[in-house]
Amino acid sequence: MLVSFDQNIKDVQSITILPTILDVISQTTGLGFVAVARVTAERWITCGVLDKLNFGLKPGDELQIETTFCREVRQNDKLVVIDHVEQSPEYVNHPIPMQYGFQSYISVPIITKSGEFFGTLCALDPQPNKLNNSKIIGMFTIYAELISFHLDTIENLRLKDLEIEKKDFQLESFDFVSSHDLQEPLRKIQMFTSVILEKNNSSLTTDVTKYLKSIKNESQRMRNILNDLLVFSEFKKSSQKFKKVNLNTLVENIHQRLLKEFSKCNGTIIVEDLPTVSVMPDQIEQLLYNLIINAITFKSDDCSLKISISSRIEKSKNLKFDKLDLNTSYCELTISDNGTGFDPRYNEKIFGMFKRLDSERYSESTGIGLAIARRITENHKGFIIANGIVGKGATFKVYLPMKQ
Repeated sequence: MLVSFDQNIKDVQSITILPTILDVISQTTGLGFVAVARVTAERWITCGVLDKLNFGLKPGDELQIETTFCREVRQNDKLVVIDHVEQSPEYVNHPIPMQYGFQSYISVPIITKSGEFFGTLCALDPQPNKLNNSKIIGMFTIYAELISFHLDTIENLRLKDLEIEKKDFQLESFDFVSSHDLQEPLRKIQMFTSVILEKNNSSLTTDVTKYLKSIKNESQRMRNILNDLLVFSEFKKSSQKFKKVNLNTLVENIHQRLLKEFSKCNGTIIVEDLPTVSVMPDQIEQLLYNLIINAITFKSDDCSLKISISSRIEKSKNLKFDKLDLNTSYCELTISDNGTGFDPRYNEKIFGMFKRLDSERYSESTGIGLAIARRITENHKGFIIANGIVGKGATFKVYLPMKQ
Protein backbone atom coordinates (compact mmCIF):
# COMPACT_ATOMS: atom_id res chain seq x y z
CA MET A 1 0.00 0.00 0.00
CA LEU A 2 1.35 3.42 -0.98
CA VAL A 3 1.63 5.59 2.13
CA SER A 4 2.26 9.33 2.16
CA PHE A 5 5.21 10.94 3.93
CA ASP A 6 2.78 12.60 6.33
CA GLN A 7 1.43 9.17 7.21
CA ASN A 8 4.97 7.84 7.65
CA ILE A 9 5.58 10.59 10.22
CA LYS A 10 2.31 9.81 12.02
CA ASP A 11 3.13 6.10 12.08
CA VAL A 12 6.54 6.67 13.66
CA GLN A 13 5.09 9.18 16.11
CA SER A 14 2.49 6.61 17.17
CA ILE A 15 5.23 4.27 18.47
CA THR A 16 4.85 5.07 22.15
CA ILE A 17 8.17 3.55 23.17
CA LEU A 18 10.14 5.64 20.63
CA PRO A 19 11.04 8.56 22.96
CA THR A 20 12.45 6.07 25.46
CA ILE A 21 14.50 4.37 22.74
CA LEU A 22 15.98 7.67 21.57
CA ASP A 23 16.75 8.72 25.15
CA VAL A 24 18.45 5.41 25.99
CA ILE A 25 20.57 5.70 22.84
CA SER A 26 21.61 9.24 23.74
CA GLN A 27 22.47 8.42 27.35
CA THR A 28 24.26 5.19 26.48
CA THR A 29 26.39 6.64 23.66
CA GLY A 30 26.70 10.30 24.60
CA LEU A 31 25.32 11.34 21.22
CA GLY A 32 23.28 14.53 21.47
CA PHE A 33 21.15 14.13 18.35
CA VAL A 34 19.20 10.93 17.59
CA ALA A 35 16.57 10.60 14.87
CA VAL A 36 14.39 8.25 12.86
CA ALA A 37 14.31 9.39 9.24
CA ARG A 38 12.22 8.37 6.26
CA VAL A 39 14.69 7.98 3.42
CA THR A 40 13.90 7.53 -0.26
CA ALA A 41 16.06 8.01 -3.34
CA GLU A 42 15.10 11.69 -3.44
CA ARG A 43 14.12 12.70 0.12
CA TRP A 44 15.24 12.64 3.78
CA ILE A 45 12.46 13.51 6.25
CA THR A 46 12.56 13.59 10.05
CA CYS A 47 9.94 11.28 11.59
CA GLY A 48 11.12 11.17 15.20
CA VAL A 49 13.89 13.08 16.95
CA LEU A 50 15.72 13.73 20.22
CA ASP A 51 17.73 16.95 19.89
CA LYS A 52 19.99 17.97 22.78
CA LEU A 53 22.25 19.95 20.42
CA ASN A 54 19.68 22.46 19.17
CA PHE A 55 20.30 21.00 15.75
CA GLY A 56 16.95 22.43 14.79
CA LEU A 57 15.13 19.48 13.25
CA LYS A 58 11.64 18.41 14.28
CA PRO A 59 9.27 15.78 12.83
CA GLY A 60 8.34 16.76 9.29
CA ASP A 61 11.53 18.73 8.63
CA GLU A 62 13.64 17.77 5.64
CA LEU A 63 17.32 17.69 4.68
CA GLN A 64 18.69 17.58 1.16
CA ILE A 65 19.26 13.88 0.56
CA GLU A 66 22.69 14.46 -0.96
CA THR A 67 23.87 16.10 2.28
CA THR A 68 23.23 12.94 4.33
CA PHE A 69 25.05 9.68 4.86
CA CYS A 70 21.64 8.03 4.96
CA ARG A 71 21.60 8.11 1.16
CA GLU A 72 24.75 5.98 1.23
CA VAL A 73 23.15 3.62 3.75
CA ARG A 74 20.15 3.25 1.45
CA GLN A 75 22.18 2.76 -1.71
CA ASN A 76 24.62 0.27 -0.23
CA ASP A 77 22.30 -1.37 2.29
CA LYS A 78 24.87 -1.11 5.08
CA LEU A 79 25.43 1.08 8.10
CA VAL A 80 27.83 4.02 8.40
CA VAL A 81 29.78 4.40 11.67
CA ILE A 82 32.33 7.11 12.48
CA ASP A 83 34.07 7.38 15.85
CA HIS A 84 36.14 10.50 15.15
CA VAL A 85 35.95 12.38 11.87
CA GLU A 86 39.28 14.18 12.32
CA GLN A 87 41.09 10.87 12.80
CA SER A 88 39.36 9.10 9.92
CA PRO A 89 41.25 9.06 6.59
CA GLU A 90 37.94 8.31 4.84
CA TYR A 91 35.92 11.14 6.36
CA VAL A 92 38.32 13.84 7.58
CA ASN A 93 37.82 15.93 4.43
CA HIS A 94 34.29 14.75 3.65
CA PRO A 95 31.85 17.63 3.01
CA ILE A 96 28.97 16.18 5.08
CA PRO A 97 30.72 16.27 8.50
CA MET A 98 32.13 19.68 7.61
CA GLN A 99 28.66 20.99 6.77
CA TYR A 100 26.98 19.80 9.96
CA GLY A 101 29.96 20.04 12.31
CA PHE A 102 29.88 16.55 13.83
CA GLN A 103 32.77 14.31 14.84
CA SER A 104 30.90 11.09 15.66
CA TYR A 105 28.08 9.57 13.64
CA ILE A 106 26.12 6.35 13.14
CA SER A 107 23.28 5.40 10.81
CA VAL A 108 21.64 1.97 10.52
CA PRO A 109 18.92 0.91 8.07
CA ILE A 110 15.30 0.29 9.06
CA ILE A 111 14.04 -2.50 6.82
CA THR A 112 10.40 -3.59 6.83
CA LYS A 113 9.27 -7.21 6.78
CA SER A 114 8.59 -6.95 3.06
CA GLY A 115 12.25 -5.98 2.47
CA GLU A 116 11.46 -2.32 1.79
CA PHE A 117 13.99 0.26 2.94
CA PHE A 118 11.95 2.57 5.18
CA GLY A 119 14.72 4.81 6.43
CA THR A 120 17.38 5.02 9.10
CA LEU A 121 17.98 5.25 12.82
CA CYS A 122 20.81 7.75 12.99
CA ALA A 123 22.69 9.81 15.57
CA LEU A 124 25.55 12.31 15.73
CA ASP A 125 27.51 14.56 18.06
CA PRO A 126 30.18 17.30 17.77
CA GLN A 127 32.37 15.27 20.12
CA PRO A 128 34.09 11.98 19.22
CA ASN A 129 32.54 8.78 20.63
CA LYS A 130 33.34 5.09 20.60
CA LEU A 131 30.61 3.78 18.34
CA ASN A 132 32.27 1.25 16.05
CA ASN A 133 31.92 -1.77 18.31
CA SER A 134 29.55 -4.71 18.59
CA LYS A 135 27.77 -3.36 21.69
CA ILE A 136 26.71 -0.04 20.13
CA ILE A 137 26.08 -1.41 16.65
CA GLY A 138 24.06 -4.27 18.15
CA MET A 139 21.98 -1.83 20.20
CA PHE A 140 21.19 0.33 17.15
CA THR A 141 20.38 -2.75 15.07
CA ILE A 142 17.98 -4.15 17.67
CA TYR A 143 16.21 -0.81 18.07
CA ALA A 144 15.94 -0.45 14.29
CA GLU A 145 14.31 -3.91 14.20
CA LEU A 146 11.90 -2.88 16.95
CA ILE A 147 10.89 0.25 15.03
CA SER A 148 10.46 -1.89 11.90
CA PHE A 149 8.31 -4.33 13.87
CA HIS A 150 5.97 -1.53 14.96
CA LEU A 151 5.75 -0.14 11.42
CA ASP A 152 4.98 -3.61 10.04
CA THR A 153 2.21 -4.06 12.61
CA ILE A 154 0.69 -0.69 11.73
CA GLU A 155 0.83 -1.55 8.03
CA ASN A 156 -0.82 -4.94 8.59
CA LEU A 157 -3.64 -3.25 10.45
CA ARG A 158 -4.00 -0.70 7.67
CA LEU A 159 -4.12 -3.41 5.02
CA LYS A 160 -7.00 -4.99 6.88
CA ASP A 161 -8.90 -1.69 6.67
CA LEU A 162 -8.63 -1.06 10.40
CA GLU A 163 -8.42 2.41 11.89
CA ILE A 164 -5.40 2.53 14.17
CA GLU A 165 -6.94 5.25 16.34
CA LYS A 166 -10.02 3.14 17.05
CA LYS A 167 -9.32 0.69 19.82
CA ASP A 168 -12.63 -1.11 19.99
CA PHE A 169 -12.37 -2.72 16.57
CA GLN A 170 -13.06 -6.39 15.88
CA LEU A 171 -10.12 -8.21 14.36
CA GLU A 172 -11.06 -10.66 11.63
CA SER A 173 -7.64 -12.19 11.09
CA PHE A 174 -4.42 -11.84 13.00
CA ASP A 175 -2.60 -14.97 11.91
CA PHE A 176 0.53 -12.98 11.22
CA VAL A 177 1.15 -12.46 14.94
CA SER A 178 2.42 -16.01 15.28
CA SER A 179 5.13 -15.23 12.76
CA HIS A 180 8.72 -15.75 13.83
CA ASP A 181 9.47 -12.42 12.14
CA LEU A 182 7.31 -10.59 14.70
CA GLN A 183 8.32 -12.49 17.81
CA GLU A 184 12.05 -12.64 17.14
CA PRO A 185 12.86 -8.89 17.35
CA LEU A 186 11.18 -8.71 20.75
CA ARG A 187 13.10 -11.73 21.99
CA LYS A 188 16.34 -10.13 20.83
CA ILE A 189 15.50 -6.85 22.55
CA GLN A 190 14.87 -8.64 25.83
CA MET A 191 18.08 -10.63 25.50
CA PHE A 192 20.15 -7.60 24.53
CA THR A 193 18.87 -5.39 27.34
CA SER A 194 19.50 -8.22 29.81
CA VAL A 195 23.10 -8.51 28.61
CA ILE A 196 23.65 -4.76 28.96
CA LEU A 197 22.14 -4.73 32.46
CA GLU A 198 24.18 -7.73 33.62
CA LYS A 199 27.56 -6.84 32.10
CA ASN A 200 27.48 -3.07 32.54
CA ASN A 201 25.42 -2.68 35.70
CA SER A 202 28.08 -0.79 37.64
CA SER A 203 28.77 1.72 34.85
CA LEU A 204 25.16 2.55 33.96
CA THR A 205 23.43 5.60 35.41
CA THR A 206 20.23 5.16 37.37
CA ASP A 207 18.20 6.64 34.53
CA VAL A 208 19.72 4.37 31.88
CA THR A 209 19.11 1.32 34.08
CA LYS A 210 15.50 2.40 34.58
CA TYR A 211 14.98 2.93 30.86
CA LEU A 212 16.52 -0.42 29.94
CA LYS A 213 14.32 -2.24 32.45
CA SER A 214 11.32 -0.37 31.05
CA ILE A 215 12.19 -1.46 27.51
CA LYS A 216 12.61 -5.06 28.68
CA ASN A 217 9.24 -5.00 30.44
CA GLU A 218 7.47 -3.36 27.49
CA SER A 219 8.98 -5.95 25.14
CA GLN A 220 7.58 -8.75 27.30
CA ARG A 221 4.21 -7.02 27.38
CA MET A 222 4.23 -6.81 23.58
CA ARG A 223 5.00 -10.53 23.39
CA ASN A 224 2.04 -11.16 25.70
CA ILE A 225 -0.16 -9.06 23.43
CA LEU A 226 0.99 -11.00 20.36
CA ASN A 227 0.26 -14.28 22.11
CA ASP A 228 -3.23 -13.11 23.06
CA LEU A 229 -3.86 -11.88 19.54
CA LEU A 230 -2.90 -15.31 18.26
CA VAL A 231 -5.44 -16.87 20.62
CA PHE A 232 -8.02 -14.36 19.39
CA SER A 233 -7.22 -15.32 15.81
CA GLU A 234 -7.47 -19.04 16.56
CA PHE A 235 -10.97 -18.56 17.96
CA LYS A 236 -12.25 -16.60 14.99
CA LYS A 237 -14.60 -19.42 14.08
CA SER A 238 -16.03 -22.66 15.40
CA SER A 239 -12.92 -24.68 14.72
CA GLN A 240 -13.63 -27.59 17.09
CA LYS A 241 -16.24 -30.28 17.41
CA PHE A 242 -18.85 -29.95 20.13
CA LYS A 243 -18.48 -32.40 22.97
CA LYS A 244 -20.37 -32.98 26.20
CA VAL A 245 -18.23 -31.91 29.12
CA ASN A 246 -18.80 -31.20 32.79
CA LEU A 247 -17.96 -27.56 33.46
CA ASN A 248 -16.61 -28.35 36.95
CA THR A 249 -13.81 -30.30 35.27
CA LEU A 250 -12.82 -27.25 33.22
CA VAL A 251 -12.87 -24.96 36.26
CA GLU A 252 -10.70 -27.39 38.22
CA ASN A 253 -8.20 -27.49 35.34
CA ILE A 254 -7.98 -23.71 35.45
CA HIS A 255 -7.66 -23.65 39.25
CA GLN A 256 -4.69 -25.99 39.06
CA ARG A 257 -3.06 -23.84 36.38
CA LEU A 258 -3.46 -20.75 38.57
CA LEU A 259 -2.51 -22.13 41.99
CA LYS A 260 0.51 -19.83 42.18
CA GLU A 261 -1.57 -16.76 41.31
CA PHE A 262 -4.27 -17.66 43.86
CA SER A 263 -1.61 -18.18 46.52
CA LYS A 264 -0.05 -14.76 45.84
CA CYS A 265 -3.33 -12.91 46.29
CA ASN A 266 -4.71 -15.18 49.03
CA GLY A 267 -7.59 -15.89 46.68
CA THR A 268 -10.33 -18.49 46.89
CA ILE A 269 -12.78 -19.80 44.34
CA ILE A 270 -16.19 -21.19 45.24
CA VAL A 271 -17.80 -23.33 42.56
CA GLU A 272 -21.30 -24.74 42.68
CA ASP A 273 -22.21 -28.01 41.03
CA LEU A 274 -22.05 -27.03 37.37
CA PRO A 275 -23.89 -28.88 34.58
CA THR A 276 -22.64 -31.00 31.70
CA VAL A 277 -23.11 -29.13 28.43
CA SER A 278 -22.27 -29.62 24.78
CA VAL A 279 -19.46 -27.18 23.96
CA MET A 280 -16.08 -26.87 22.33
CA PRO A 281 -14.09 -27.78 25.47
CA ASP A 282 -10.83 -25.96 24.74
CA GLN A 283 -12.66 -22.77 23.89
CA ILE A 284 -14.90 -22.77 26.97
CA GLU A 285 -11.90 -23.51 29.18
CA GLN A 286 -10.14 -20.52 27.62
CA LEU A 287 -13.24 -18.37 28.23
CA LEU A 288 -13.41 -19.34 31.91
CA TYR A 289 -9.65 -18.92 32.27
CA ASN A 290 -9.86 -15.37 30.89
CA LEU A 291 -12.66 -14.43 33.28
CA ILE A 292 -10.87 -15.89 36.30
CA ILE A 293 -7.51 -14.32 35.42
CA ASN A 294 -9.37 -11.04 34.90
CA ALA A 295 -10.67 -11.29 38.47
CA ILE A 296 -7.14 -11.97 39.75
CA THR A 297 -5.71 -9.03 37.80
CA PHE A 298 -8.33 -6.60 39.11
CA LYS A 299 -8.38 -7.82 42.71
CA SER A 300 -8.89 -5.30 45.48
CA ASP A 301 -6.03 -4.26 47.78
CA ASP A 302 -8.47 -4.02 50.69
CA CYS A 303 -9.56 -7.65 50.97
CA SER A 304 -8.71 -11.20 49.92
CA LEU A 305 -9.98 -12.18 46.49
CA LYS A 306 -13.12 -14.30 46.34
CA ILE A 307 -14.49 -15.68 43.06
CA SER A 308 -17.80 -17.50 42.86
CA ILE A 309 -19.11 -19.52 39.92
CA SER A 310 -22.69 -20.71 39.70
CA SER A 311 -25.13 -21.78 37.00
CA ARG A 312 -28.74 -22.44 36.14
CA ILE A 313 -30.57 -23.91 33.15
CA GLU A 314 -33.48 -21.81 32.01
CA LYS A 315 -35.64 -21.12 29.01
CA SER A 316 -34.68 -17.87 27.34
CA LYS A 317 -37.99 -16.19 28.27
CA ASN A 318 -37.08 -16.51 31.96
CA LEU A 319 -33.59 -15.04 31.57
CA LYS A 320 -34.65 -11.49 30.69
CA PHE A 321 -32.05 -11.05 27.99
CA ASP A 322 -33.47 -9.98 24.65
CA LYS A 323 -30.67 -11.40 22.48
CA LEU A 324 -31.45 -15.00 23.37
CA ASP A 325 -33.29 -17.38 21.05
CA LEU A 326 -36.85 -17.73 22.36
CA ASN A 327 -37.00 -21.40 21.34
CA THR A 328 -33.83 -22.44 23.16
CA SER A 329 -32.91 -23.25 26.74
CA TYR A 330 -29.63 -21.81 27.99
CA CYS A 331 -27.01 -22.56 30.57
CA GLU A 332 -26.44 -19.29 32.40
CA LEU A 333 -22.99 -19.21 34.02
CA THR A 334 -22.37 -16.47 36.58
CA ILE A 335 -18.80 -15.55 37.50
CA SER A 336 -18.55 -12.93 40.25
CA ASP A 337 -15.67 -11.41 42.20
CA ASN A 338 -15.11 -8.87 44.96
CA GLY A 339 -12.40 -6.94 43.14
CA THR A 340 -12.05 -3.31 42.13
CA GLY A 341 -15.04 -3.46 39.80
CA PHE A 342 -15.71 -0.78 37.19
CA ASP A 343 -18.21 1.89 36.29
CA PRO A 344 -21.42 0.35 34.84
CA ARG A 345 -21.06 2.76 31.93
CA TYR A 346 -18.36 0.42 30.63
CA ASN A 347 -20.42 -2.79 30.86
CA GLU A 348 -20.33 -3.10 27.06
CA LYS A 349 -17.10 -1.33 26.19
CA ILE A 350 -14.84 -3.62 28.22
CA PHE A 351 -15.33 -6.33 25.59
CA GLY A 352 -13.58 -4.18 22.97
CA MET A 353 -10.07 -4.98 21.82
CA PHE A 354 -7.31 -3.45 23.98
CA LYS A 355 -9.79 -2.04 26.50
CA ARG A 356 -8.07 -1.46 29.84
CA LEU A 357 -9.98 0.93 32.08
CA ASP A 358 -6.89 1.68 34.21
CA SER A 359 -3.93 1.12 31.89
CA GLU A 360 -1.39 2.65 34.27
CA ARG A 361 -2.21 0.54 37.33
CA TYR A 362 -2.94 -2.69 35.48
CA SER A 363 -0.25 -2.56 32.81
CA GLU A 364 0.15 -6.37 32.87
CA SER A 365 -3.27 -6.71 31.26
CA THR A 366 -3.20 -6.87 27.46
CA GLY A 367 -6.81 -5.75 27.10
CA ILE A 368 -7.64 -8.70 24.83
CA GLY A 369 -8.91 -11.39 27.25
CA LEU A 370 -12.52 -10.22 27.37
CA ALA A 371 -12.63 -9.79 23.59
CA ILE A 372 -11.56 -13.43 23.33
CA ALA A 373 -14.30 -14.40 25.80
CA ARG A 374 -16.94 -12.66 23.71
CA ARG A 375 -15.70 -14.29 20.50
CA ILE A 376 -15.90 -17.73 22.09
CA THR A 377 -19.50 -17.19 23.23
CA GLU A 378 -20.39 -16.05 19.71
CA ASN A 379 -18.81 -19.24 18.34
CA HIS A 380 -21.27 -21.13 20.55
CA LYS A 381 -24.20 -18.95 19.42
CA GLY A 382 -24.27 -17.59 22.94
CA PHE A 383 -23.66 -14.26 24.64
CA ILE A 384 -21.72 -12.68 27.48
CA ILE A 385 -22.65 -9.62 29.51
CA ALA A 386 -20.89 -7.77 32.31
CA ASN A 387 -21.91 -5.66 35.25
CA GLY A 388 -19.45 -3.73 37.36
CA ILE A 389 -19.74 -1.78 40.60
CA VAL A 390 -16.81 0.46 41.46
CA GLY A 391 -15.07 -0.81 44.57
CA LYS A 392 -17.42 -3.78 44.91
CA GLY A 393 -16.50 -6.15 42.12
CA ALA A 394 -17.63 -7.45 38.76
CA THR A 395 -20.11 -10.05 37.57
CA PHE A 396 -20.01 -11.77 34.18
CA LYS A 397 -22.89 -13.84 32.85
CA VAL A 398 -22.26 -16.30 30.05
CA TYR A 399 -25.19 -17.78 28.13
CA LEU A 400 -24.59 -21.07 26.31
CA PRO A 401 -27.42 -22.71 24.35
CA MET A 402 -28.20 -26.25 25.51
CA LYS A 403 -28.95 -27.46 21.97
CA GLN A 404 -26.36 -27.36 19.19
